[in-house]
Amino acid sequence: MNPKELPEYRWPNLSSVERQYIVQDDQGRVGIGVVDHRREIIWVRPAGTPQTIDAPANLALPSNAILMTPTCWDRQTDGTYTGWWFDDKAPASATASVPEKYIRRLVIIDDLGWNMPDWVADQALAGSDQMGAWNYGAKLGKVGGEPPVKGQKPGEMTVEQAEDYSREVGGQVTRRGIRQAAKRGYIPGARKIGRDWLITYDGFNHYLDNRPKRGRQPVK
Repeated sequence: MNPKELPEYRWPNLSSVERQYIVQDDQGRVGIGVVDHRREIIWVRPAGTPQTIDAPANLALPSNAILMTPTCWDRQTDGTYTGWWFDDKAPASATASVPEKYIRRLVIIDDLGWNMPDWVADQALAGSDQMGAWNYGAKLGKVGGEPPVKGQKPGEMTVEQAEDYSREVGGQVTRRGIRQAAKRGYIPGARKIGRDWLITYDGFNHYLDNRPKRGRQPVK
């Protein structure tokens, strides 16, 4: 997928979900690129190089200093990226003009898809005894739930999952109540799939915060 066309996804801690690419510069060097919410840049490190390394002694940095190997490359109007590799010894000053000999031009040669950080995998998958089984409830890390139903999009849950979610956030609603609320238009974004409903988290949270009081409802 073209980085400019990426949807913006966020993890529960609101950090950006990154997408990884394999890139190649105009001299044939291959690297691993990562795009976050900033679509005009890509962070690239040489293939086979870890994200961080011990800082070389000749940089006169503290003995425990760590060097980040990805460098920032700027997107050009033709879809390529220009920048330089971390190990090309380009001038370190932010105000210095980088000599032309260090500038490389990258192209994307393969899309590796969304990147799941270790902390997300550790919470979301640890202890699961079902391959591909995810829980779409409020607590990231609760596993063993049902996989998405046909037509379910990111940010949506089934009526059963919405019932579990309501229990987790302290505003329990029965499945029957959720279906009735969706049918009456009380849950923004709810949509019917077959005989049942898909509920968005934002719409359901709105409903939980603004549930109509019991009793006779005004006629629309």
